[in-house]
Amino acid sequence: MDNDKQDLKMWMRNLPNKLTLFRIVVIPLIAFLYIWDIRPLNYLAAGLFAVGAITDFLDGYIARKTNNITRIGEVLDPISDKLLVMAALVILTEAQIVSGWITILVLCREIAISGLRLAASEQGFSIKVSSYGKIKTAFQDVAITLLLLRLGEYHVAGMILLWVSIAFSYFSGWAYWNKFWEHSRHDFQ
Repeated sequence: MDNDKQDLKMWMRNLPNKLTLFRIVVIPLIAFLYIWDIRPLNYLAAGLFAVGAITDFLDGYIARKTNNITRIGEVLDPISDKLLVMAALVILTEAQIVSGWITILVLCREIAISGLRLAASEQGFSIKVSSYGKIKTAFQDVAITLLLLRLGEYHVAGMILLWVSIAFSYFSGWAYWNKFWEHSRHDFQ
């Protein structure tokens, strides 16, 4: 019985990083399923994206609850989140569901914030995710899931939610910039 408890404890300890890796591994599968434009495959692709998005919330929660925050998790988590969203937006752009310039708005913001966080880390401080960033992610994930379904009745709702997420995205980006500027403005003077 003790071995079973140890196995479960070890499995739970590694679960957040496994969930993070799932988001990376599922990307090619979503792309492969989506290129066929067959309704059940579109649903499966949307479902896989939604599960990946849910794991974004779960991995951090589990890591904090089990007091098991790892350096690799801290590095891979935001990368896997951005890869999943960026890949989905590129897929949606290729399918002509989302305009390229909308995808560019999102991708540029995500890359800029990643660079800002890296610069902050190099200077010895971190910029934590804000509540606006979390709200952005929730709207973005629901929007992308709806758009991946390729159902006309969900397209307008998906696009509205995507625009709401972009508004939160740029607002949270501004807030991140302000935090960065507070710590490093002396480097620019």
